[in-house]
Amino acid sequence: MLVQPPEDASARIPRPPLSLGWQAPPPTKEVLEWADILTVDLSLYDSDRKALIDTVATALQRDGFFYVVNHEISEEKLNRQFAIGQLAFDGVPRQEKEKHRALIAEQGSFMGYKLQNYWEIKNGVRDRIEHYNFYQNHIDPVTRHPNTLQPFVEEVKAFLAEIRDKALRRVSILIDSVLGLEEGYLWRLHETDAGQVGDDMLRYMIYDPLTADESQLTNNVMLNGHTDFNSLSTLISQPISALQVLMPDNVWRYVKHKDQAFVINIGDQLSFMSGGILKGTMHRVVCPPKDQIHLRRLGVFHFAHFLDGIPLELLPSKKVQEEGHKIFEGKVPTTDEWERSRVKSYGTGQFIKGDEYDIEVIAGLQVCSLSFDDTV
Repeated sequence: MLVQPPEDASARIPRPPLSLGWQAPPPTKEVLEWADILTVDLSLYDSDRKALIDTVATALQRDGFFYVVNHEISEEKLNRQFAIGQLAFDGVPRQEKEKHRALIAEQGSFMGYKLQNYWEIKNGVRDRIEHYNFYQNHIDPVTRHPNTLQPFVEEVKAFLAEIRDKALRRVSILIDSVLGLEEGYLWRLHETDAGQVGDDMLRYMIYDPLTADESQLTNNVMLNGHTDFNSLSTLISQPISALQVLMPDNVWRYVKHKDQAFVINIGDQLSFMSGGILKGTMHRVVCPPKDQIHLRRLGVFHFAHFLDGIPLELLPSKKVQEEGHKIFEGKVPTTDEWERSRVKSYGTGQFIKGDEYDIEVIAGLQVCSLSFDDTV
């Protein structure tokens, strides 16, 4: 289990030289329709927290997404994460990747590599997406990871601890106020005072370009519309414009790049436990604009997870109990049951096909509907 280091401990973690560097591509110059996503400035966390709470309340009840800036994680550390991500894809032989293949269908786990062509996008076109996933409570031993990545495991652990402390902890406390919970309630669902920690996932993810024929068959979609499975998701903003959010007027709009910003959104579990007050928003990835379409899109993500075994019932606040609605009738899944079921079925299960996005079906039931079956 990962123990959070002291505030400055990450500065003492050795940083081995990287054989592959990462150079951020230039932002697009194309005219795109941008999503009007609000920004939370954490430099105001101590001086004007009410303003931040108001911003988070509007963002998560309207859009489900917001930016976080001034989070105190340095540009150097963020760029190092992109460089480690690139190494995970370009510095590890295919044969070794196969040895570390994630047991997605078998165990409902993304730990290791999700290789290309696992999912169908549309009309027989398979995905061009690869990712490597570290699970917080299963990072050790270092021999669990490919030889190329083993020197960087301690650095990954330190970064995961830092993003939890400087982003997840503070954002979750802001959401406590939005939902009328006592301060620290949501954080304690991610990490107890006794040191029990949710099994967060740090993901490196790369998209290789689709061919012209493939993009025509998928309507330029590279990853189908979906909601996230977890509590809170954090994407380190990167310059290739491909992420789209389904906005309240039912129009897909691009998420604009902001240097060193985090893009944070609500996952299924927190949306369910808020009784739908907080919006788990559909999002997708499309082919980049013309001046970026030839580029590979590298991403770094933090998917926060609640502790295992917590039923996805309504949170104990007056606001949630009165303004939210009960999501599940009958059996209520736990946090880990929901995660495993979604991981196993995503991209390979039954779908209700739509022109703009698909509705995933688990055990014959629509995702985010009012039932759950743990036999998936």
